[in-house]
Amino acid sequence: MLSHPHNCERLLSRWRSLANRLNWEVAELCRDGEDPILAIENEAARATDTTGIYLSAGVHGDECAAAWGLLQWAETLTPADIVNRRPLVILPCLNPHGFSRNARLDSHGLDLNRNFQNDEVPVIEAWQRFLGNRGFDVALNLHEDYDANGVYLYEIAKARSIGHRLLDACESLIPRESSSEVDGVPMNRGLLNRTEDIVDQELGGWPEAIYLFLKRETDSYTFETPSEFDLERRVATHKRFIETMVELNAR
Repeated sequence: MLSHPHNCERLLSRWRSLANRLNWEVAELCRDGEDPILAIENEAARATDTTGIYLSAGVHGDECAAAWGLLQWAETLTPADIVNRRPLVILPCLNPHGFSRNARLDSHGLDLNRNFQNDEVPVIEAWQRFLGNRGFDVALNLHEDYDANGVYLYEIAKARSIGHRLLDACESLIPRESSSEVDGVPMNRGLLNRTEDIVDQELGGWPEAIYLFLKRETDSYTFETPSEFDLERRVATHKRFIETMVELNAR
């Protein structure tokens, strides 16, 4: 059980222990006040510029199940796992200040998920610098939604859609969102297929997934669980989503 789900120090301590066990590298991108923002790479990511898998959580600090689901998935890995032979880049908690305080915004009152195009924000500048010229085959951006009554997925992909396969794997834990739209965007049984014209709409700034799609030519998937549901179910659902996605992309 997660008795203290917003204990960021505990979250990052477990990431450091895991990285040590798997011989992954932990880098401190910068700090938001006293809070470190970490990036983690496996050996394959350090050894080559080959595209791989990008995983991110904790952009909004009040969406804690995403960060714990990512950690719990990673803690099941061994050096011999197929996915660990592919380049993996992990941002375990991009907003530790908000995470520790159960708050959406960072210490400057910014919604980072509307600022990934803005390199004047220190966290974003450090993140862009860390990525360098790298692209990825697939990016997973893990979130939660206070207003949702089920899981749903934003899919921004250049070719085939796998969104319903991903949701199929999760709905035994939490059902799909029943609404027909989110933020004015039509939704088909929990799946929102974004297109170029939707991506280019004025959002007041770019989310992480849109930046990765437009600037890194990366198929991006933003997965949302309903934050009013049981915490353990939400964590397990994020873990299941990641497991399914990497299984489809690790070969």
